[in-house]
Amino acid sequence: MKKRILAIMLAIMTVAAVGCGKKTEVTLGEYKGIALTRVSDSAVEEQIQKTLENKAELLEVDRPAEKGDTVNINYVGMKDDVAFEGGTDDSEAGTNLTIDDNGGGFIPGFADGLIGASAGQNIDLNLTFPDPYTNNPDLAGQAVVFHVTVNAVKEKVIPKLTDEFVQANSDYESVDEYKTALREAMNQEAFYQQILDSLMASCEVENYPEDRITQTKENFVNNYKMYAQYYGSLTGMDTETALKYFFNVDSMQALEEAGETYAYNVVKQQLILEKISEIEKLSVSDERYDTEIVKYAEQYNYETVEEFLAVYKEEDVRKSILMDVTMEFCIANAVISDAE
Repeated sequence: MKKRILAIMLAIMTVAAVGCGKKTEVTLGEYKGIALTRVSDSAVEEQIQKTLENKAELLEVDRPAEKGDTVNINYVGMKDDVAFEGGTDDSEAGTNLTIDDNGGGFIPGFADGLIGASAGQNIDLNLTFPDPYTNNPDLAGQAVVFHVTVNAVKEKVIPKLTDEFVQANSDYESVDEYKTALREAMNQEAFYQQILDSLMASCEVENYPEDRITQTKENFVNNYKMYAQYYGSLTGMDTETALKYFFNVDSMQALEEAGETYAYNVVKQQLILEKISEIEKLSVSDERYDTEIVKYAEQYNYETVEEFLAVYKEEDVRKSILMDVTMEFCIANAVISDAE
């Protein structure tokens, strides 16, 4: 359940710490005695509830649809008694529509018009398209009628947290064991973030190594471009349009600017932790390496350690593990209190 939030990508781990011919200087603030706060009981319960909701099932019910239910429907949209393009689903599978505040992705009034409907019922929905309506400007502000057939009404059933649920969905045997492990994992994640926030605020870096900045930025930008090109190829979008649609990035220039900000943050984190590990003479034991390399291979979806190491260098893996060792050192020397 351990989650590294350090966000150090192995592919950009280490280049010589030299930039613009000037030596990189790291001035450390206080890294011992950092004040840390454990996660609250309510935060743990909230995370458990999210996990349960993610495992919820949709079960058919024999009653009229209510807010929050999902209905399976077929429909035909008509304007002036003629079916309009994109307004029909007569498939065997039908469409699952959740009656929520977002309207299930349909125009206003469609989802709410199905409240009270039962399976097997046919309903006519007299609606008006919003104006403007960018998906089909010809329909903007137009009155239409949807002939809807309700195939099924389904209720979202959230499971209860029981020993049986824990055994089926985790590596633990009981609710108590699961909650203890979850709390530990959430605390560690919270401690990591609090330490990074404190170190980033109190430590200074002069003469950033430009090669590390450049490489980190390039990896960031290229990863986003690669995914945008992939999703764009599936949807017929060009790369820049896909960036905006899928990642809310307005332009390639905006991506470059975000990449530069990301690079300076990541490299600063690396340099600070490297400096602490140097001063405190921290290292990665062979036993720790042997344990962590298996986790790394699993995390990156490699079947074997050998396959993982064919892509990533052992030296870079050890340096990444050393970042965790350094964070653990800071946690061990922190002042920890309970959440209020």
